[in-house]
Amino acid sequence: MSSEAVETKDGVVVLDYAKLSAGVDLSAAIERAYGPDGIGLLVVRGIPGLVELRNGLLPLGFRFAALPNKVKDKYVHARSSYSFGWSHGKELLKPGQFDEFKGSYYNNPQYDVPQADASLVEKYPENYHPNVWPEADFPELRPAFMTLGQRMVDVGVLVAEQCDRYVRSKLGDRLSPDARLAQTIRESRACKARLLYYFAINEDATPRTRDSWCGWHSDHGSLTALCPAMYFEAEPGASEPARSDIPLPDPEAGLYVRTRNGQERKVVIPKDCLAFQIGESSQIVTGGLLRATPHAVQALAHPASRNISRSTFAVFMQPDNDAHLRAPEGADPQEQRVGAFQPGMTFGDFARATFAKFYNPYA
Repeated sequence: MSSEAVETKDGVVVLDYAKLSAGVDLSAAIERAYGPDGIGLLVVRGIPGLVELRNGLLPLGFRFAALPNKVKDKYVHARSSYSFGWSHGKELLKPGQFDEFKGSYYNNPQYDVPQADASLVEKYPENYHPNVWPEADFPELRPAFMTLGQRMVDVGVLVAEQCDRYVRSKLGDRLSPDARLAQTIRESRACKARLLYYFAINEDATPRTRDSWCGWHSDHGSLTALCPAMYFEAEPGASEPARSDIPLPDPEAGLYVRTRNGQERKVVIPKDCLAFQIGESSQIVTGGLLRATPHAVQALAHPASRNISRSTFAVFMQPDNDAHLRAPEGADPQEQRVGAFQPGMTFGDFARATFAKFYNPYA
């Protein structure tokens, strides 16, 4: 392990924000986290202002979810495959099983109008539709969402620069523009953020599987930033939690990743850190030098789950829809066999096929 980074007892690589921002060479740590033997995830600590931004947004997940359904339904956007505005019970957790355990509020964390070309908005509403905000009913959401989202993108660019350094050292002249992750993120108008709220499970006492709160999947974008989750305690129907940011009452619940050898490993993100996961698009364009990893969220088991809900925030950094996803010359074709991807697809094609898989029970 490079002296410029450390690992937790669970094998998660931890980078210092100060070293990232100073441009210290951390490519050895990138290989350890994202390379063929890594878990596809690392953590960045020491990010200025992160704790305050987290505290400003995550409780809004509880408060919005507590609004009457007739209010929340005003902000459901089917045209974008529910990838803008509020979504609940629309996503397939497993084949034939729609996810009623969590709700999500999606928007672009950087641009309220991601794309001015109406024809592109019509063609790719999943990524280019204008943001959908509950200004009339919940105006506090937008500033908190956008501020934390942009901060997570900014740190993501620093991580991406280190990824580029590592990939360049391996590919040399075979490095193509498609594989330049930091440039992809800086230039993209298609970044997407998701404020997630996991509802309390008060009656179901069946055993909790690893994927009971969120099914096993790999993100299809380039790089995903994850904010540490916040747990709340509240009686059913309460508009405000009785307690916020409480300790996790079930040590088995939370985020899990599946390692390269098939092991399921729990990942704990400290409250003052961000985690970053590699997505399938990066795996494709780097020929597997950066590798995505499946992950899932296990729900709290009953009765520890009673009156306990969870909020978190993820930012998906991804290419623009017309970006080509091409593997380097001589790359193993197996590294392109991820998710819904087919060789020759643009990112827009890949995203649409992925949305169809998770939102269309007949896909």
